Amino acid sequence: MAEELVGKSRINGYLIHVVSEDADFDVDIPTHKVEKGIDLSDHVEKKPVVVKLSGLLIRPTNERVETLINKLKSFEYKGQLITYEGRRIYKNMLMHGLSIKASSKVMNGYNFSCTLTEVRIAQSSYVDPKVKAVTAPSKEAGRKQTTNKKQSPVYHVVKKGDTYSSLGQKYGTKWQDIQKWNGYDPKKIPLGAKLRVV
Repeated sequence: MAEELVGKSRINGYLIHVVSEDADFDVDIPTHKVEKGIDLSDHVEKKPVVVKLSGLLIRPTNERVETLINKLKSFEYKGQLITYEGRRIYKNMLMHGLSIKASSKVMNGYNFSCTLTEVRIAQSSYVDPKVKAVTAPSKEAGRKQTTNKKQSPVYHVVKKGDTYSSLGQKYGTKWQDIQKWNGYDPKKIPLGAKLRVV
């Protein structure tokens, strides 16, 4: 073989031989004006990781090669989440662009290439209410009512563009308190994270 194999790798446990494993880690950067004093990193958003693979699909018999190819096609067509174990491990990936090519140098299989793209799975933004509304009994009507000062925490699921400052304004809370409660670096608040905001 002209090229030396990187090594044995696995897609959802199925053995493949990878010659090339190229990963892209990219971000969206702000192209609009940002208010002076606001941290620029609050406006940087991570893009899904993209891994491009090429290598060999080989087995001792043609039937087993066809079984492997059909399994990989099934992962692609059904949109099944994939875990790839190669030089690095990537989870929650979808396969697309699977391509095979017969070669006279590979008698018991095919050259292949495909792309794996990360799927970022969001969490539900629903928060189960823990405090019931305080209502005054009818005999207390007309008297000044006091509010319950022991309020349960309120949570927010981070979306694109959320910052401690914007969440503080939205919920009427000091942004410093939100940062203290959650502990994330203001520059690295992960999308989908559940933050306490009240």
